[in-house]
Order: sequence, then C-alpha cells, then structure tokens
Amino acid sequence: MLASFFKKSKPINFVLVGLFMSFYFLVANFFIAEAFYSLAEIFLKIGLLVAYLFLMELINFIVKRNEVTKKNTFTIFLFAVFTVIFLPILQAGEIIIASVFILLALRRIVSLRSGLYIKRKIFDASFWIGIAFLFYPESIWFLILPFIGILFYALQDFKNWLIPFFALMSVFILKTSFNLLVFDQFFNPISYFSYPSLDFTSYHQFSILIPLSVLLAFTLWSLFTYFKTIQKATRKTKYTLYIITITWLLSIFVVIFSNEKNGAELLFFILPVCVIGANYFEQKGEKWLKEILLISLLVLTLIVPFIAS
Repeated sequence: MLASFFKKSKPINFVLVGLFMSFYFLVANFFIAEAFYSLAEIFLKIGLLVAYLFLMELINFIVKRNEVTKKNTFTIFLFAVFTVIFLPILQAGEIIIASVFILLALRRIVSLRSGLYIKRKIFDASFWIGIAFLFYPESIWFLILPFIGILFYALQDFKNWLIPFFALMSVFILKTSFNLLVFDQFFNPISYFSYPSLDFTSYHQFSILIPLSVLLAFTLWSLFTYFKTIQKATRKTKYTLYIITITWLLSIFVVIFSNEKNGAELLFFILPVCVIGANYFEQKGEKWLKEILLISLLVLTLIVPFIAS
C-alpha cells in the first residue's frame, strides 16, 4: 500500500518519485506545449528539469536535517503530486529557479537553530532571496523570513538586523555590474515591480480549478494536525515549525499579488504545504483514510493532463 511504501525513506522511493516527476515534466514541455525547440532550448529545458528535481531533494534535506518530519518520503510524494497536477508549474522556468533560491534561503534560516555562524547564515538567506527576486519579483515577500529567524534565534545582537540590507546591497552591486558589462546600463530594481493583479479569472479553468480545490481542501485538513504537532514539539523544533507556517502565510501573499496568474505561482504555496501535509500522514490512526487520500491524489495526476490537453 502507498502509505506503507512512503512511510520508509529508501533510495527506491526517491528514484520512483524522480521518474514520476521527470515523466510529467517532459509531457508538459514537449507534448502538451506543442512547441518546437531549438537545440539550445532543449538543453535549457534539461537544466530546468534538473532544477525541478533539485527542488525535491532540497525540500527533503530541509525537513530531515532539521527534524521537521520523520524519516519518510511523504514530503517528496506530496511535492511531486501537487506540482504535476498544475502543469503550468512545469513550464515556468523563472518560478522554478526562484523557488530553488527561496528553499536555499529557508535552509539557512532554519539552520540558525544550531547557534553557529549566525551572521553568515542570515546574510546567505537574504542574499538568496535577493537572487530569487531577480527571477520572480513577488518572491521578495520572503525577505520577512530572515528577520523572523533573527527574532527567534539571534535577537541579542542588534547588528544582525542590518545584515539582510547588506545582502540585498550585494545583490544590487552584482546585478548592476552584470548589466553594465552585458547591456551597458544600470540595474533599476524598481522596474522589476509591477502593479499586482487581482484578476483570478484564469483560476476558473477546470485545469486549475479542480487541482486548486483539492490543494486547498488538503491544506485545511492537514493544518489541524500540524497545529497539534506544534503544540507537542520541543521549543527548538517548535521555532522551525513556526518558520514553516510563516513561509506558508507569505506564500499566500506571493500568489495573491502575482502579476500574472496561470497556476505556476502556486509552486510557492505548495512547498510549505508538502511539509504540513507530511505531518498528517505521520500521525497514528486513520490508516484507511490516509490510504484513500494518497490513492486519490495519485489518480488525480492521471486525470489532469487530459483536462489540460
């Protein structure tokens, strides 16, 4: 049964999930898209596939290294399922790359719990979020996370609050240098911002509406268990769970204020939901309900491509 299979953390689990993700990525980019790619564009798509698979490995590393979940593969299963049912995610290169940098930042923030290299980790996290901004401007909302990390783990030193600004300045200098060398012009970060669109018309399409309804229902269902997990957690782990919760809340703002809404922006929302949902499957009881839920999610991945095509 699926619950028993993903309750374990074996190499075969990662291989199967990776193949599953790769299959849908190829379908979304080379079959449903019906586009003709040059050789250079094919190599770019392969690089994007690597980044997509790296996202899976990175989120698994974060939750295992910081004991957010137990040793299982529910997190990567949920990540795979919820990303493939939104096919625009698999075609959105800038959003996938921005998500990689956001997870790299999150990795540094939750590792503040060790108390080691505090200033370096705050700088790294802020720097990665600054890089993510270059690919997807709305991801700047996650800049709140380094300050949350400081509040939880490094409140004593006032200089820590200034580090994120120096990190952003570093991104600005590097981007300006690149622009001057390549385009002979200065970098203007203001030009990256645009008026947020509150037009959710595209969400009315069945190819987005159906998986979105499932995602939201699953999120609400899992949150009850997640909040109970937070209450029972040790103080050290509780802060990490709080950071995941805040990441989830910030992702809502990213989705709402995204300039273009085609479903791809939901990747930012999916990342923390995978962690929240994995906590539900780890709890004892409701064995058959969990099994039905996992099978239903898997069946949904078989239906969506026919809706989108």
